[in-house]
Parts: sequence; C-alpha cells; structure tokens
Amino acid sequence: MLLLTATVSVAQAAPPAHQARYTVEKSGMTLGEMQVNLAYAGSRYTYLKQTKATGLAAMISGDTLTERSAGTRQGEVLHSTTYLYHHKSKRKDRRDQYSFTSPTQVSGSFEGRHYQLTVPNGTLDPALLELRLMANLAANRPLNYTISERGKVKNYRFQRLGKQSVSVPAGSFQAEVVQMTRDNGERQTTIWLAPELNYAIVKIRHNEKGDIIESKLESYQAR
Repeated sequence: MLLLTATVSVAQAAPPAHQARYTVEKSGMTLGEMQVNLAYAGSRYTYLKQTKATGLAAMISGDTLTERSAGTRQGEVLHSTTYLYHHKSKRKDRRDQYSFTSPTQVSGSFEGRHYQLTVPNGTLDPALLELRLMANLAANRPLNYTISERGKVKNYRFQRLGKQSVSVPAGSFQAEVVQMTRDNGERQTTIWLAPELNYAIVKIRHNEKGDIIESKLESYQAR
C-alpha cells in the first residue's frame, strides 16, 4: 500500500560522484556483476553502468550490457544530452543510442532504425532516471517521470512503500522502498535506496511474469 508521509520538502541535490558494484542474481544463482560510476567534470556528468555475465552464465550467454548517460549539471539538476544502451550476447546485439538535440527533440537509432521524437520538456533517459529518483526521494518530491526509450516516450510512476530493513553483501541498511508496475501488473520493479549512502540504490528486483532478477550492492564508495 502506498504510504503517504507529511514531511517538509527540501532542496533537490544531484547525487554525489560515486562508484558501486552489484551482484546480479536469478533464483539464488549468480548471473553476473554490475559496475556503476557517476563522475563530474566541471558542468558535465557521466553515469556509466556496465554489467557482464560471470561463471557458468558467461559460458552460456556471454551477456554484456552497457548503459551510459552523459550531459550537463545545471545547478543541482542533471540534464541528459546523450544516451547509450548496448546489450550484447552470443545470440543478439541490441543497441539504443540517441541525443537530445533540444530539450524537446530526440534523434537516435534503435536496432539500426533511425527515429526522431518530440518529447515533453524534462524528459529523461533510462539511466538518468535512477539519479533523478535518488535526488527526488531525498527531497520528498513526486516520483513521476517521462522517459525516452527505444524510440518511444514512456511515463513511469513510482509508489513509495515506506522504510524497510534490507541486508545485501555490502551490509544492512534501513532503506526507502519504491515500486513501479507496468503492463497490467506483468512487470514490476522494486528499488531499495539507502539514505545513509546518499540514497544510493542498494537493491533492485525486477519481476516479469514471475521471473525474478535481483541486483544487490556489494560495495559503495563516494568520490
């Protein structure tokens, strides 16, 4: 159930630069690891996520996934200018890559097909969504977002589920929990964020038709 809390809104702040490492699991079996890096250089930011299969999963699939969001930092708000999603395995090679040519125009290609989109001002890329979620949760702001993904505009709305103790390889945390449900309940994403780590994500659970994949924080270092 959505828990409504009456707290004072505070100023939004962009997440600090950091590095993090996650283990990726399915049904208790380790599938791979994910490296995350948020860096700033002057008024620019780069948010890079790299996931690769390990062990038996690497032998079977050879999966690698790269996501990169790059753009500008205006005050304490991050704005995307370019985005890359590249998922490669032994069976497929899927890429979504685009640029914001203006705050309301996107030009890119998905699986080799070019597209042009008119999007609402304030539209995010899927990677920047995570950083905006961290900032908005800390500032007690609404968790509603417009995303450009695979040549389409999508609306994401997260529900606040309150606080919950969670244990991951990096330790135990009192986390804020949010959840998003899509496709008439067939796809559900639950995210645990730790206030003591600047609202970094400590756990993500993707549930698609009962098929559950979890990412759990192994290490976090502010930079």
